[in-house]
Amino acid sequence: MIFTSTAMLCLGLTVGFTSPALAGDPYSKPRLSVLDSPVVNSGDYVTLQCISWQRYDGFILTKEGDPMFSRTLESQYIFTGHLQAMFSVGPMTPSNRGTFKCYGYYKRDPQKWSIPSDPLEIHVSGAPEMTSSSEVKIDSQPQNHKVDNLIRITMVGLVFLVFGILLLKTWHSQRWILYAPGR
Repeated sequence: MIFTSTAMLCLGLTVGFTSPALAGDPYSKPRLSVLDSPVVNSGDYVTLQCISWQRYDGFILTKEGDPMFSRTLESQYIFTGHLQAMFSVGPMTPSNRGTFKCYGYYKRDPQKWSIPSDPLEIHVSGAPEMTSSSEVKIDSQPQNHKVDNLIRITMVGLVFLVFGILLLKTWHSQRWILYAPGR
């Protein structure tokens, strides 16, 4: 019983655990957040993270009021079980600040998007400049995830080690009961 409870705890299968992906909504809304601060200096880049439990193949970032601003990235699996896309937007100027939303989509049906994320407003400090919002660039170059992957592999190794120790302890205690002196 201890082994089963520990295994369920390590796997995150505790009572009451639900996620939109497990609840059956294939187009649940992703979450959009800014990694640093929603207020950036003029000329800086801002990184927006679109994340979901849902197994979307990709994410789309849009800006309210600018139909020309639409960026797409393939999703990346992260160790928490989520899928994400990291959008680097900029250089930011006061004239291209705004409200952003993200959507998830599947490659099998790329025209059908998820429910939009809650809007995220980005404010830009600094002197006003005359730059059109269509000049905002997205840096979607793949990032080096060696350290992240090394941490994930180490965590998986530790989980297997704990499971192995618990299995060995359970086996040993069962063996002790079966072959106890006096039986």
